[in-house]
Amino acid sequence: MLAGLRDIQRFTIAATDGDIGIIKDFLFDDRAWTIRYMYVDTHKWLPMGEKVLISPISLRDIDTEDEKIHVALSKQQVKDSPSIDEEKTVSREYEEILFSYLGYGYYWTGPGAWGEYAHPTALVNQQALEQANTNLQEHDKSSANHLRSIDELQGYDVIAGEETVGHVHDLILDTENWEVPMLIIDTHNWLPGGKKLLLAPKHIDDINWLEQRVHCTLPAQDIEHCPECDHDLLNDEYYKLKVKQALQAVPKS
Repeated sequence: MLAGLRDIQRFTIAATDGDIGIIKDFLFDDRAWTIRYMYVDTHKWLPMGEKVLISPISLRDIDTEDEKIHVALSKQQVKDSPSIDEEKTVSREYEEILFSYLGYGYYWTGPGAWGEYAHPTALVNQQALEQANTNLQEHDKSSANHLRSIDELQGYDVIAGEETVGHVHDLILDTENWEVPMLIIDTHNWLPGGKKLLLAPKHIDDINWLEQRVHCTLPAQDIEHCPECDHDLLNDEYYKLKVKQALQAVPKS
């Protein structure tokens, strides 16, 4: 299923024994264009109102009708999970502690977005954990991750050549693998009618986090030919095919 992150951000996270909080943000890998964590506000459940990280590895089901994401974790597991400092970035060291606590295989020890696997939930099984521990010996344990806030990215200017052609409005999530196949660019200050256009990650050359800019590989005139986003049709097969063909037709550079 394809969905805009702005839509999912209001969803409730449901543990195996009850609701635990509401999604407030997502952390994504700006190299793999993959959502690694949901940032969940638990203030209605935990007395101190802590925010916790929930990985899509724990995913059971997404209920769009009730706006809930069900995860294979109990309330106690979430409550006892390693605490996180909201003022600091999420380090690889913290991820190792969290994944060891949950018994998950490591996504960063394989060639794909989820290590040796195509889908995040595969990292729950014991074989994945053993494989991750084996692979970890062959990788630099001190290697940094590339986790960034979706809230921070939304609103960044999109630069094509020397021209500002819009800003990042949203990211599209593929809930099968939690990868980001498309970005939505709001062009209302550039194109008549304020179209929201779709770009693929391959069209992004660089994200300048200091200047709050996303640099595109396309010239401004090619941006105009990118497909327009229609949220109501994101999961319509004919529409998806048209979008895929249109994005493939747009050159990488």
